[in-house]
Amino acid sequence: MDPRPAVPAQPPSASAGEVYEHLVRWGPHARTDLARRLGLSSPTLTRLTRELLELGLLRELPPQPQIKGRPQQPLDVAEDHARFIGVKITAQRVYAAVVTVRGVALEELSATLGPVTPEAVLEQTVALCAPLVAAHPRVAGVGVGIGAQVDGQGTIRASAMLDWHEPFALRAVLEERLGLPVSVSNDFHALLEGLAWFGVGRRHRSFAVVTIGAGVGVGSVEGEAVHRGRLHLAGLTGSLPTITRDGRGVPLREAASTAHVLRSARRRGAIGDGDGLEVLVDRARAGEGSALETVHDVAHAVAVASAGLVGVLDPEALILGGEAVDLLRIDGDFPDFLRARLTAAQRDVVIRFLPADFDDWARGAAVIAVRRFITGREPG
Repeated sequence: MDPRPAVPAQPPSASAGEVYEHLVRWGPHARTDLARRLGLSSPTLTRLTRELLELGLLRELPPQPQIKGRPQQPLDVAEDHARFIGVKITAQRVYAAVVTVRGVALEELSATLGPVTPEAVLEQTVALCAPLVAAHPRVAGVGVGIGAQVDGQGTIRASAMLDWHEPFALRAVLEERLGLPVSVSNDFHALLEGLAWFGVGRRHRSFAVVTIGAGVGVGSVEGEAVHRGRLHLAGLTGSLPTITRDGRGVPLREAASTAHVLRSARRRGAIGDGDGLEVLVDRARAGEGSALETVHDVAHAVAVASAGLVGVLDPEALILGGEAVDLLRIDGDFPDFLRARLTAAQRDVVIRFLPADFDDWARGAAVIAVRRFITGREPG
């Protein structure tokens, strides 16, 4: 008997995938409304939805009475048809979440990393995913987000975060070990995908994102398309210019990355040598002066850089996240200072904060797997 899990049926064609994707993202629709929105003829839409119903990808909802004419019977996705696993790899831990096709988390696990060699990271990822696959037998794919340069075949070309300098075929090895389709993406690009599909970015046609943590990410989404750049390196360098409170021009990563922030806090005596970000956040919330000075430094640098980003991209919303994002929440003047640096016309930009945890990152990785399931190809 083949021990590999049976992968649930996928949309059988690009046109069927388009119908399925629309229902995944925007919820139930009547057939007439669905045909109109997708520009399909009634016979074509009928044929495509029949195929999807027969494969178990869709379900029919109870008829809805109409003011005029016959009741409409909406179609929706069958959320029990498939499950997906999203994995977020950091330099300290691996996080994994099982989600529905709509990104609703069903179960989450995490484990500490010891060594961060490719082999150790691979083994820990498999160790987290294997029990999730066993507990959720309809897993259709795995998405992995990792702080690295990733090529179109899911090979890690290099990772400064993990100190990897040789190529490692992570996707190929994981597919062999798990027996499932695996998609591998840079973690920041995966986060952007997740925000555009199911996160706070979903309600905006365009948005910019700045994350501060172990690394600094700066990215944008326009019309649901993540800007990745010619080499898939857009937003991954942390080199967006900013200005410190004492007037120095520096790359944002030199003012807002976790390592820099903790060094600055220790020089001020805000935290001890063995203390980390959580201690700094707690002391700043308690109003300790040296901790607040560090917070103000970070908030100033991020506000200046973010204002420049908004000024250039003119997005509907600015989304701020990362493990150190709570430092920006503590500084109550941050939004006003940022807006003061914008033109009057852009000061209505929506500012949103993500949680400091990795849930959105893991869900973003799962979205990469969902998109491959629907289209049969990698995003981007």
